[in-house]
Amino acid sequence: MALVATTLARAHTVTTGEAAKALSLTAATGATTKMIGYVDGECFRITDVRNSPTLGIVPGYTDSTGGPHAVGAPVVFGVPSDFVGVGGPDSLSFFTGAITGPGGAGTIPVVDTLIFLTAAGAGAYTLALPAADQFNTLTILNATAQAHVLTLTGNPASSDVATFVAALGGRLDLKANYGVWAIAGSTGVVVA
Repeated sequence: MALVATTLARAHTVTTGEAAKALSLTAATGATTKMIGYVDGECFRITDVRNSPTLGIVPGYTDSTGGPHAVGAPVVFGVPSDFVGVGGPDSLSFFTGAITGPGGAGTIPVVDTLIFLTAAGAGAYTLALPAADQFNTLTILNATAQAHVLTLTGNPASSDVATFVAALGGRLDLKANYGVWAIAGSTGVVVA
């Protein structure tokens, strides 16, 4: 199974009580109980899909902080094994331009990271090469249904440009491998 990207259909402002246990998505195709998801850094577990695309959830799963979340916030869900790392990624990041690490410009993510491409229009993204001793995985998701283009600066010519189809859920998995980004998998992405 692959991760599914969607957005919130309405704001999720209640953080306690029964109302906090429902999350309204724009689409929830493929959602089943026991899946996990992320929105704005909050992890949740899906407990009920009978009113899909409004899902019953356990908010703040894995001790993450629950809500609030704005309408249109990117959401991703899937089976736990689809997420990078054990039980989820080490880091979640949202980008509208150059993809950088925690040190800002000139750095790259050095831990397993789930990255959302969130430009409102077709975004032009760049990612520098990993270090030769770096072996983390980046999972990059199209969160805005735009034809984003990611340039892997310095990667071999046959795998240095990834173009995402203009649809939610495009996914590119990159593995740092001795100083280059190896394409570990893709859905809805053309790499050339």
